[in-house]
This record gives sequence, C-alpha cells and structure tokens, in this order.
Amino acid sequence: MVMVKYIYTLIVIFIGCFLAIQGSINTQLTSYLKHPLQGALVNFVVGAICLVGLNFIFKTQVPDMNAVKAAPWYLFLGGMLGAVFVSSVIFFIPKIGVTTVLAASIAGQLIASSIIDHYGFFGLSVHQISVGKIAGILLLLSGIFLIQKY
Repeated sequence: MVMVKYIYTLIVIFIGCFLAIQGSINTQLTSYLKHPLQGALVNFVVGAICLVGLNFIFKTQVPDMNAVKAAPWYLFLGGMLGAVFVSSVIFFIPKIGVTTVLAASIAGQLIASSIIDHYGFFGLSVHQISVGKIAGILLLLSGIFLIQKY
C-alpha cells in the first residue's frame, strides 16, 4: 500500500508539471489576444470541449439536474476559483516569472489545504497539522524568497 502511495505521488508530481506548461502556454496565447481574461476564457472553452469529449469517450451520463440543484451553493465556487487561478497565473507570469508564480501558488495551496485537512472542512476527513507540515510550508516560503532574490 505504501508503494502505491509513492506511485500516486509521482504521478501527481508529473501532472503538476502541466501547471507550469499550461501557465506558460496561456501567457503566450494571451499575447495574441487583447487581455489576460480572454486567454483564460479560451483556456476554459477548450477545456470544456475536452471534458465533453472525455465524457463521451467514457460514456458517462449527463448529470441529474435534481442532484445538481440539491448541492450546496458553495460547491459551485470551484469553477469560479479555477477561473481566478488561471487568470491570475496568466497575469502574473510575465511580471514575476513561472517559477515564482507557481511556488507562491503552491505555498498558498499548502497553507489552505493544511487548514482544510486539520479541521476537516467540506466534509473531508481530518488530518492533523504537524510540525513537519508547518516546517515544509516555512521551507517553501523561504524558497520563494530565494527564488526571487537570486
């Protein structure tokens, strides 16, 4: 079971590389458009088309609208948060670089996820914060300083 956890972690690290590629590509796409929000819009339109195709390939069903309506309102903020993230990445990469943008966004993700894990927000299982987690976040924050300084 431990080996599976490591394999999953390596897969996620590999997929994490996609964020650097995506941000860089979207930034270049925006250079052909008039505004970073247009780049983000094109990104989400292409993503939506891709998801429709994947749902077709995997023969999933159309979501039940009654189930969608029953979901709490805050569960729909994910799309909005994704749009803010992608738009922000496109905006900030030319200003501070891909490395700084992604390191800072990962630090933010780790801070928020540690809080979510510790308290079990959104109905998730509780994973107590530890000294090691706090140290890791502080090391990443230190790394952001070093990335920007040198």
